[in-house]
Amino acid sequence: MSSRPRAHIHLSSIAANWQAIDRLNPTATTAAVVKADGYGLGAAKVSRTLARAGCSTFFVAHFEEGTALRQALGFGPRIFVLNGPTGSHLRTYREADLTPVLSSEEQVELWARAPRGACALHFDTGMNRLGLSSSVLTHRRNELHKLQPVLIMSHLACGDLPDHALNRVQLDRFTEIASAFPDTPASLAASSGCYLGKAYAFDLTRPGIALYGGSTPPETVRLEPTVTLEARILSVFSARAGESVGYAATHTLEQNTTLATVALGYADGIPRSGGNTLIGYLDGTPCPVLGRISMDLITIDVSKAQAEAKSGARVEFLGPHAKLEEQAARAGTLGYELLTGLSNRVERVYP
Repeated sequence: MSSRPRAHIHLSSIAANWQAIDRLNPTATTAAVVKADGYGLGAAKVSRTLARAGCSTFFVAHFEEGTALRQALGFGPRIFVLNGPTGSHLRTYREADLTPVLSSEEQVELWARAPRGACALHFDTGMNRLGLSSSVLTHRRNELHKLQPVLIMSHLACGDLPDHALNRVQLDRFTEIASAFPDTPASLAASSGCYLGKAYAFDLTRPGIALYGGSTPPETVRLEPTVTLEARILSVFSARAGESVGYAATHTLEQNTTLATVALGYADGIPRSGGNTLIGYLDGTPCPVLGRISMDLITIDVSKAQAEAKSGARVEFLGPHAKLEEQAARAGTLGYELLTGLSNRVERVYP
């Protein structure tokens, strides 16, 4: 039996989460962000599942992700490439029917010289990360209109903080920008923005992490866990009070303890910062991680699950008990990083 960790990907749950987000804003089109290989869960399989559920618009980050997704989906669905075009890929954008998102004046100029195809315009409304300045509307409005964009978009900096004042500032700025393109669909809300209400939905929403069970939805929205990450116990043993566990002896046992070492580590994508904080679940029983996480191994306290703690048993580190955002918080990170950080050493299983 292989000792490789396994990630069981629940495609039906991803579809259910998309449908839950879709119901929030019924007058808007609900797209799906599948960049970073579908947040680590397999973009081709995830996207085909979402397409069957009714999704017809997808977002990726890179051109190469777009071409791979086109091969997986065939022609028909709209695929936006968030990082925009480069000169070497212009013809392939058209051949693969990919829609670049233009975020700089250089990209606007490049696309204006390209074999004409659909594009989107991304404006910065306060995040100061990526996007056209609204000032381009004063001196390049005609040029932008000649591109005939199929989408005007921006991105919220604080969508996961519903009461943050910048949300309203960005909404007002984007509303003014969108008014310059009255016949073009507009999009502002990613996952957390979908929870902020109808005003933020505009014509198209772009959920990403929410599709995969992450984010912090309101109580009225139930998202299902979409991945169960399990790792095999290699050994079970006893250690005495006063002894230490793991590299640098960062945990000292206060009492005699039954320990288990699990075949999982930071080479598999589990953050090293999760040492002494993460919790594994053995048949539903919480088993705290003790000591540092090493490259291939994690040690857990199985004192409360001794009957189940046997070599070969599998411990849940993400799933129905080990909830994505709760585990991420224990490691001082986000659900995004836990999912996208799963390495290719983790076997993906599609039940």
